[in-house]
Amino acid sequence: MSPQWSILVFLLALAAGATISLERQALGDGAPPSDLRTSFGDRARQYFTAEELVRGRAYARGRYLLYGVRMALTLGLFGLLTMSPLSARIRDLSVSVASGRVWLTIAVFGLLVTLLYYAVTFPVSLYGGFLREHTFGLSHQSFASWAWDYTKGALINAGMMLPLLILLYTFIRWDPVRWYLPAWVILVLVMSLIAELSPILLDPLFHTFRPVQDQGLIERIRTLTDRAGLTVGPILEMDASQKTAKTNAYFAGLGRSRRIVLYDTLIAGSTPEEIELVVAHELGHWRHHHIWKGMAIGAASALAAMWLIARLLNAAADSGRFGFIHPADPRSLPLLLLLFLALTSLTTPIQSAISRSFEREADLESLRLSANPGAFIAAEVKLARANLADIEPPRAIVWLLYTHPPVLERIAMAEAFRGKQGQ
Repeated sequence: MSPQWSILVFLLALAAGATISLERQALGDGAPPSDLRTSFGDRARQYFTAEELVRGRAYARGRYLLYGVRMALTLGLFGLLTMSPLSARIRDLSVSVASGRVWLTIAVFGLLVTLLYYAVTFPVSLYGGFLREHTFGLSHQSFASWAWDYTKGALINAGMMLPLLILLYTFIRWDPVRWYLPAWVILVLVMSLIAELSPILLDPLFHTFRPVQDQGLIERIRTLTDRAGLTVGPILEMDASQKTAKTNAYFAGLGRSRRIVLYDTLIAGSTPEEIELVVAHELGHWRHHHIWKGMAIGAASALAAMWLIARLLNAAADSGRFGFIHPADPRSLPLLLLLFLALTSLTTPIQSAISRSFEREADLESLRLSANPGAFIAAEVKLARANLADIEPPRAIVWLLYTHPPVLERIAMAEAFRGKQGQ
């Protein structure tokens, strides 16, 4: 076995070993350690039991570790492909399969890299998305159902990625210096198209939707949307309970495809006032134009990243150190992916901070729309319990990964709002 394939096998073994180790930790007796029973603040103990706090901590912090394992494996894979002759062998195989046709060579190369990525990260996906969810009592899926969803997701990702990859390398061949400009335009158009069509074309591939059956709840939500000055389409119920014990609600789509989606677990486990607060939060996002702001920030960030990557790819080609002398060579793809992942990782804290600021604005808007901080607090507590939230997450993790404020911060905001109401 060549050294390159030995390293790849090592990555696969590392993924399997890390996830098995995590699984053994999660399969403990679940009893909260005595030193943790008194480690939470007064507000946490006011709303949650010690067992809930420890269970949420165990679940969430395992997810943090899984995030790190997946990131390390992905960086390792792309780094291996960038620095070793392995990508040259994949390119030669792609050329042979494609009979020299350039566009097909790119497609085959991209497909093989995608297959390697899914092979390396599959143990983490299996453990994090199936085994661990069952360990914590959050999943209702059979393995066959989970595997089918996983396969559909992989096929959808590949189906969208490969045509875009062919187009990207076409632009690079046409203009190795300024290819990022037309590529960026296509990316923005695709992002907008996915946001518009995903609720209609993609979401039904994974869940079944039907109109909410409770007419009283529909009236409450329509009254709330009227109060917010927002017109929305259908109010739908999603069969989340077929797959998970978690609960949530969300707005989806743009323009005519805009709709409100409620998990059936939310409807079954919450009062109408609590559901109203969850919907009011989503309305807060729309009132503050967070969807469009997020897309604008994403588009600007993508343009800056693609500009930088274009220059780095040309510098790498000029150096000849990475096995390609032109950025349109398929061998540049692993480096391109490595650079994109590195930039994404470096800017994740900024993206998370922007998202948390949006969420705080939406929380405050939901309190203004409903004038019901008690229901807000009750809804937050139920969501945290159902989803096994980390009630007191490490500050560094919040800074790095949290797209929403921690639960206790959101509860504190509602308590402060209630205090102002009483004045």
